[in-house]
Amino acid sequence: MRTPTEKRANKRYAYSAPIVFSGFNTKDSYNAQTLNYCMDGLGLKSTLPLRLGKTICIRVTHFKQDAPGSGEFDGLRSITLAEVKWCREIARPNDFTYEVGVKYCAPVY
Repeated sequence: MRTPTEKRANKRYAYSAPIVFSGFNTKDSYNAQTLNYCMDGLGLKSTLPLRLGKTICIRVTHFKQDAPGSGEFDGLRSITLAEVKWCREIARPNDFTYEVGVKYCAPVY
C-alpha cells in the first residue's frame, strides 16, 4: 500500500481544544474542535461544511495546560484568521461530521 507524500513544511502536533469560528466579518459563530496544529495552520472538526478559500476567524476557547512552559503550544494561535484549504465529510453518527484544514492568513510575529 502506498502512503501519500507529506507536503507540510512544519511538524504537526495532535491537540484537541474547543474553538469558536465565524466567517470573516460575520456575526454568527459556530463551535468546533481542533484536531492538530502547526506553525502554518490547523485541522479542525465541525458540524458545518466550509467552502474552500473561505476566510474564517478562529478563537480557542480553552487551552489545556498539560505541560506549562514546555513550548507545547508554539504554533497554536489563540485567535487568528485562516483560509480553508480542504474540507471532507466524515461518517460518524451523532458527532462532528466534517474535518477541515485551514492555513493561517498572516505570518507569526
